[in-house]
Amino acid sequence: MKRILTLLLIGFLISSCSNDDDISNQIIGNWKLTEAKFYGIEGEGSIDYSDENIIYNFKANGILVVSGGDNAGYTNGEYEYFFGEDHLGGNTDPKVLLVKINNSKWTYDLTNKKMTLGQSYVDGPNLIFERK
Repeated sequence: MKRILTLLLIGFLISSCSNDDDISNQIIGNWKLTEAKFYGIEGEGSIDYSDENIIYNFKANGILVVSGGDNAGYTNGEYEYFFGEDHLGGNTDPKVLLVKINNSKWTYDLTNKKMTLGQSYVDGPNLIFERK
């Protein structure tokens, strides 16, 4: 009986542990930019990039490679990035899951296989991607 309880306890502990690697792997790979949305004092707008082949390649080594042309986010080239929890504002703000590209902070959301990197919190664009 003790063996069974011990095995059940071990199984419960293993299944309840979160794996940070799963979170960091969410962003790694090629993402096609499909749209940029803008929100601000002057109104809302968007740019449709779905017919273009603008790719953001988030590499496991912390390098982002942007290719395919001009867009509302970054020009073609390589950038350092961080993906994880950090303070969006000052150190008194709670930590949130975000992407930091060359020290610019972007909110992160992955819903229905679409990734949104957002700077609408500072009147910047929200970039919408689909995994390629």
